[in-house]
Amino acid sequence: MKKVRENILILADLSSPLMKPRIMMLKDLPYDKYILHNANNIRLDEATLSDYTGFNVLQHPRIISLRMRYLYSFFYTLFLLLRLKPKLIVVHWASRLYQNLLLALWGKRVIVHTMGGDINKEEDCYGKKKFFTGILLKNARIITGKTYVMKEISMSSFPFLNQDKIKILSWGVEDRFFEKLDSSQKKSEKMRLLGKNYQNVFFSIRTFKRIHFQKEIIKVFLENYKNDNDTCLIVSLLAQEKKYYDECDREINFKENSNIIFVEINHKDMHKYLQISNAIISLKLFDGISQSIMEALCAEVFVIASDIKNHAMILSHQKNAYLINDFSELREAFLYCLMHKFKKIESPMLNANSQKQYYLQILKENFDV
Repeated sequence: MKKVRENILILADLSSPLMKPRIMMLKDLPYDKYILHNANNIRLDEATLSDYTGFNVLQHPRIISLRMRYLYSFFYTLFLLLRLKPKLIVVHWASRLYQNLLLALWGKRVIVHTMGGDINKEEDCYGKKKFFTGILLKNARIITGKTYVMKEISMSSFPFLNQDKIKILSWGVEDRFFEKLDSSQKKSEKMRLLGKNYQNVFFSIRTFKRIHFQKEIIKVFLENYKNDNDTCLIVSLLAQEKKYYDECDREINFKENSNIIFVEINHKDMHKYLQISNAIISLKLFDGISQSIMEALCAEVFVIASDIKNHAMILSHQKNAYLINDFSELREAFLYCLMHKFKKIESPMLNANSQKQYYLQILKENFDV
C-alpha cells in the first residue's frame, strides 16, 4: 500500500519580507507543505506567490468587517487542521487572537516563532492580545526567539512558561547582504540610487514611526550637515506613520533640505542601499536584534544604535557600532563612523546556513520531521 504523505501547516504573513528565507529553510523536508497567509486583507501578487514554489499557498477572501474576518479565519483554520492533520504546525508571530485557541489544542505539534511585539509589554503584548498569546505559548511544544534577551522577556511576560522549551534561533542573513562593491561600482550605484556621488552616506533604516525617533535623527543630522554637499541622509518611508511624517515636515520643512533623501525601499533592494552607506542609524528605547542591524553588519556598515542590552550580543562600541544613550551623542557618532574603519566581528547569529541546520535539528528532535 502506498504511504500517504504527511503535511506541514505554516501560518505566516507572506507580505512580510522576513518570511521567505525563513520558510524556505523547510523546502527540502519530504512533506506536503501548506502556508496559510494571514487574514489581513492583503492579497499576494504573482511575484510573491512564485517565491513559494513547492508550497501550497492558501489565502483568505477579502472581508471588510474585522469581526467577520476573524470568524472566517477561525473556522477556516479549524477546517485545515481537521483536513490536513498536520504533523508539524509552524506559527510565525504569536499574537493571533482567536486562532490561538485552535492552535493551542494542537499544541504538541506547534512551534511558535516569536517577534518582539508578541512578548514585549512596551509594544503589543497587553490586553486581549497578551491573553491569547499566552494561551498559545503555554500549549506550544517549542517557542523560538532571536536572542537570550527575548527569552528573558518571554519569561517575564509569561512566567508560567517552561523555559526549557524556548530555543534561540536568529535565522541568519541572506547571502546578498555579504556582497561587496568596489569603488567604481559604488560610485555608479550612488549615482543610480541617489542621483549624486555623495562621499558620505548615512541611512536611517527603520520605518518612519515615532518609536524610531526619525525627527530627532534628522534634526541632529541637519545641525551638522545641512549645507554639506558631500553628505546625505537616506530616510526610509516604507510603512510610515503619515501624521508623524507631516508633523516632522511642518517642523523641519523637508523640501528645503536637498541632502535628506526619502525613499520607499523594498526589502529586496535593501542590500543595494547598504552597499553605498557609511553607517545606518537604528534607534529605539526597546529593541530586539532587528534584521536590518544584522544585515548591516554583514554588509560591513557601521551601526549607530541605542545602547541597550540586546544589542550587546552582536554590537561592539567603536568596533562595528557606535552605541548611544542620548541624542546629544549622535553628532559624535556620525563623526566616528566617517573617521574610523569598520571592524568585523564574527557571529553565528549572522550565518543563515548554521541557523538552518540548528532549526532542522530542533524540528527533528521535537517533532520527528
